[in-house]
Amino acid sequence: MSDKKWQIKCPQCRRTTQLNADELGARHLIGAMAALQDPANARRTLEDYTIACPRCDALQPFEPRSEYRRRKALAVSRRVERLVAELDSLSGAERDFLAMAGKCGTIALQMLETDMPLENLFDCEDQMLSALGDEIRKDDTDPKRHRAWRWLQETFAIACSGIGERDDLPAAPADEVEEKRAAFLHSMEELRQEQRSQAAAPAPAASAPARSAPAAQAQGRLRFHFKLAHDNNVEAVAISRDGRIGLSVGWNHFVRVWDLESGRELQQLQADGSFLTSVIFLGDETRVAAAGNSGALWIWELSSGRVVHCLRKHSFTIFSLAASADGRLLLSGSGDGTARLWDANKGSHERKFGGFFGKTHDGGVAAVALSRDGAWALTGGGERADTVKVWDASNGQLAKTAHFPERALKAIFFMSERWKAIVQAGYKLRVLDVTEGKVIGSIAETKEDCFDAFQMVPGGQWAVAALGTEVCVIDLSAAPASCIRRRLRGHEQGRSVYACAITPTGGRVISGGNDCAVMVWDTGL
Repeated sequence: MSDKKWQIKCPQCRRTTQLNADELGARHLIGAMAALQDPANARRTLEDYTIACPRCDALQPFEPRSEYRRRKALAVSRRVERLVAELDSLSGAERDFLAMAGKCGTIALQMLETDMPLENLFDCEDQMLSALGDEIRKDDTDPKRHRAWRWLQETFAIACSGIGERDDLPAAPADEVEEKRAAFLHSMEELRQEQRSQAAAPAPAASAPARSAPAAQAQGRLRFHFKLAHDNNVEAVAISRDGRIGLSVGWNHFVRVWDLESGRELQQLQADGSFLTSVIFLGDETRVAAAGNSGALWIWELSSGRVVHCLRKHSFTIFSLAASADGRLLLSGSGDGTARLWDANKGSHERKFGGFFGKTHDGGVAAVALSRDGAWALTGGGERADTVKVWDASNGQLAKTAHFPERALKAIFFMSERWKAIVQAGYKLRVLDVTEGKVIGSIAETKEDCFDAFQMVPGGQWAVAALGTEVCVIDLSAAPASCIRRRLRGHEQGRSVYACAITPTGGRVISGGNDCAVMVWDTGL
């Protein structure tokens, strides 16, 4: 019998029990046998490592911390890879600070992979953020408003969240802890030395004047500017079809509901976790769905603010949501590598794409889309964020797979023709033939920066994309060279727009970013 023990806390009887490996296996067997009487529970037992509570026999999912850390390490690794790929397009102090943040993120990744004790991981977070903040202050900039500092803060939020609840490994020997601490301090000193050497290096010769960009299209009118809408980044926004109601979520645990006619806040819809990452209207827009780092999916009644359902199945942050036109089916994509289909009316889990034991994508699901009739589902992600899979939503079978060399895949939407979809990947908005799994065209392409966000109304003429600090209104019926009809500017310079949404008529846009602000525009279209 193994000496290693895991601490299990039952959510039903709220009692804590310690089990060794053999006892854990026995409780899993008991739970599996009990679940065979109920098809829904049997499916859950097969999909996840589910055990029966030793005190009350209630079924509950369980994941050892070692596996939890492995998945977190994959998520941090993906963030670092994307940042390193972006550095080539940057220059000056912005590049230096982001490069330093990337190296700090790499150290956090190494600590996750070597299973460093939890207190040392938090100590690493404090020292890394402090060191990076000191460097940014030398540039007369508030660290908390700099993208590099926030990127590192988000990376540590991913690395540290939830590990305490899975602290199942014995404490490392004292000499090993000291060895890792010394390696950490040595790495910090190397970073400081590199930063000092860069500061002492002679300035490069002035380059040739940059070629002027084409004249910007006519600007829309800024209707409302909600400053400090969230404690930190605004991660997602949504807008009603008539443009009267706006939603925003970010680095706190509630959805803010805005009246876009008067500019006042109507209410806040409370959830749990540290932050929310996705929000959408459902069906006739009387309900709202949102999700975030807790892995739970929340559905509220908009008029009363009442929680209709709280759906829990994912074990990591949910990054993307999509719904059928009638609001009955809801699709979620998570960093745990799975996409799941839900019945939003009943509050039930329909299926996981990828089979009982498999994953939808290795490395996480970054984007999802659901056809208006709910018959087809699209999922995007993978370890390199470069793969889109086409699924039959009725039975969960994989139909096609497409690859995008641009990577950085962040959003997918079905077009008015059900067999076509738009995929936001890096610098391009690609058109995907869903039936063939092939790229057949491009809606827009930019060499200025990567698209940070994209949204369109299925069946509509208009779409909106975020490009640095600009919000671009796109005419889907126009040629790629002339499709951007408006460039909306107002977000703080040096920041990024992370989220945007547009009405079917193209007349109103809502946006949010890492300047903590939510903006509402009348486009004049």
